[in-house]
Amino acid sequence: MASAVKVMTVVNRQARRKGLGRNQPSHVLTGKSRQLFDCSSQPPLVHIVYIHQRSRPLHIPLSLIQSPTVESERVMGALLASSTSLSLRDVIAGIVLFLVTRLFLSYLLRAVSGRRPLPPGPKGWPFIGCLPLLGRMPHVSLFELAKVYGPVMYLKLGTSAMVVASSPAAAKAFLKTLDTTFTNRPPNAGATHMAYNAEDLVFADYGPRWKLLRKLSNLHMLGGKALDDWAAVRRAEMVHMFRTVQDHARRGEAVDVPELLSYGIANMMGMVMLSKRVFESGGSESSEFKVMVVELMTLAGLFNVGDFIPSIAWMDLQGIEGAMKRVHLKWDALIRRMIEEHEATREERKGKPDMLDAVMQYRTDNEVK
Repeated sequence: MASAVKVMTVVNRQARRKGLGRNQPSHVLTGKSRQLFDCSSQPPLVHIVYIHQRSRPLHIPLSLIQSPTVESERVMGALLASSTSLSLRDVIAGIVLFLVTRLFLSYLLRAVSGRRPLPPGPKGWPFIGCLPLLGRMPHVSLFELAKVYGPVMYLKLGTSAMVVASSPAAAKAFLKTLDTTFTNRPPNAGATHMAYNAEDLVFADYGPRWKLLRKLSNLHMLGGKALDDWAAVRRAEMVHMFRTVQDHARRGEAVDVPELLSYGIANMMGMVMLSKRVFESGGSESSEFKVMVVELMTLAGLFNVGDFIPSIAWMDLQGIEGAMKRVHLKWDALIRRMIEEHEATREERKGKPDMLDAVMQYRTDNEVK
C-alpha cells in the first residue's frame, strides 16, 4: 500500500495544478493521500485518475483499501500496472514508426541522389557483411573472390566498406595515379592505442605533420646520402650475423634464419635511430625490448571485430584493445627511458648524430623560434 499511496499523492498534486477536483462527484479522489484510509464517507468504489498518463479512471474495490493484505496488495499492483499498458504500447509504436520512417527516407534519398554505381562484389549479410567469406586465410579468399568479381571488387566487412584491387593495373591506379586521394588510412584499434592515436609515419593522415615525418626519415634514414653515411653500420651488422651463424655451426645448432634477419634489420635501424643495437644477445633491457616488439606485432596482426563493426568496438568483446593499452603503457615507459638515456649521452655522438638527435634538435630549434 505504501507504493500506491506515493503514486496517488503525485497524481493528486497534478490534479490540483490542472484545477481538477472542483465540482467533481464525491467518488472521485481529489484530496490528499491520507484520505484513502478515511473510507467512512466513500462509496463502495474509489476512482483514482492518472492525469499524466491520460488513461481511464482505475476502479479499485474499497475492500482492498479497508483491509489490506498481501493478496490485496498484489491485486492492486496488477491493476496499477495494467493501467499503464496502453501508454507503453503507444511509446513502442511511436519508436517503431520513427525507425521505419527514417529507414525509408534514407533509402529514398540514396535512390534519388543518383550516386555512381559501386564495383561488383558479394552482397554479404546484414551487420557482419562479408566477414564469413574471408575464412582463415583472407588473402586466399580475396584472390578467389577476385576471379568471380574482377580485379576491382567492393565488399563490406562488418559495417565498413572496402574496395579490393587485385591486379597490377588496379593497384597502380590506387597507389600512384590516385595516391593523394587514398593516402589516409582508416582508423583502427592498433593505430589508436599503440601508435599514439595514429600520429606516427605509418598511420598519420596526409598533411603537414606527415610531410615533416617523411622529410626527417628521408633526410636521416632513407635518403641516398643517409644510406651512404650509414653503410658502415650495415656492414658491421652483416658481419655480426655471419659470426652468429658460424657460432651456431660450431656448436651443431640450427639457425632460425627469419629470426636472425629480423634481429639484424632491427639492429641496423636501432643504430641509425638510436646509435644502439636493440637486439643484443644479453641484457634485461634488450630482452624487455624483444618481448614488447613481439607483443606489439602479435596484437597488431590479430583480427579485431571492433575495427570492422565500430558500433560495438566499445565492448572490446575479444579483449584485444585492453591488451593493446597495457602493452602501450609498458612500451611508452621503455621509450621514455631510452630517450632520457639518449639525451644524457648526446655529447658522445657529437659530430655523428643519429636520427633521434636530429629530431630532438629540430624540436629544440622550433621551441626557440
